[in-house]
Amino acid sequence: MKIRREVYIVLAVVLVIALFVIFRPKGTKKIESTNLDKIKIETSATDGYINFGDNDRVALSNPPGIFLICNGNIVKNASIKAFEGSSMIPSEKFAEVIGAELKTSEKNGDEFTLKKDDISITFRLNDQNYENGDKSAFLDVVPLRDGKLVYVPLKQFFELFGYQIIYTDGIKVTSDRYPVIPMYQQIFAYNYNEKLTPKSREDAIKTAQETFKACYKTVFKEKYKSPDDKMNQSSPSEQDAWRIAIDNLSIKYENDRYYFVAIDGVNDLLYMLDKYTDDVYEFSSGQTYSYKLLDKKDPVSLKRITN
Repeated sequence: MKIRREVYIVLAVVLVIALFVIFRPKGTKKIESTNLDKIKIETSATDGYINFGDNDRVALSNPPGIFLICNGNIVKNASIKAFEGSSMIPSEKFAEVIGAELKTSEKNGDEFTLKKDDISITFRLNDQNYENGDKSAFLDVVPLRDGKLVYVPLKQFFELFGYQIIYTDGIKVTSDRYPVIPMYQQIFAYNYNEKLTPKSREDAIKTAQETFKACYKTVFKEKYKSPDDKMNQSSPSEQDAWRIAIDNLSIKYENDRYYFVAIDGVNDLLYMLDKYTDDVYEFSSGQTYSYKLLDKKDPVSLKRITN
């Protein structure tokens, strides 16, 4: 029996689709934006707080405790404490951050299980032993109760669920582990889908340049033009200062989620570029830290680039 030509065509189409699904290029747009937009952190001694958006304010202690940054997000009410020299986190907050299920044993109120995907960790209060699936092991620090909260060792639990952990005091930093909140203690916890590819420095610069070229068009009502020999480099006009700055963007620092892009020669301002989503954030530091998604169509906001 002869197979009709149409059948061959259908089979070929199915094969092409299957090959595309298997070998499609890794993307950079399959991850949600972080929560940085509109976050404001006031670090004054008398009225320290952190705003998550317009109507979500959380008081900060004086001095603020250790901040937790998970996959580029500033975690609200992380409540990290130090016990026996180790950073500990409430088990409920840990479960919330990584999207795990936390259950208390019906037979033993001091026994708990954290489960996410194929990872299941069972632990008990004041017990160094724990079970990872059907295997037994030891914790660095025993879980303990403080008030109503059950605390677990932060670093070890994150690592059990596949996260990498980096601590910084916010002061003694390296260019590749730059803090999201400079001058303050923070712990980075991150675990990105292996199919996601972060932008390279070279591509990040190109993305930042395209973003600021769009800003240029908003401010000056004309398409961006590269710097040329006719410009007064020593005393440029505002428009020419923009052109020089865009042509000389640089990345000064980075961490697991962000590049810190500097506009050299224009107050050395820093912007944060998300390695995975291409979002660009305005970033102001000092006693008050503020983070705002750059609006390429807001000429008032963009004026700060040259002022």
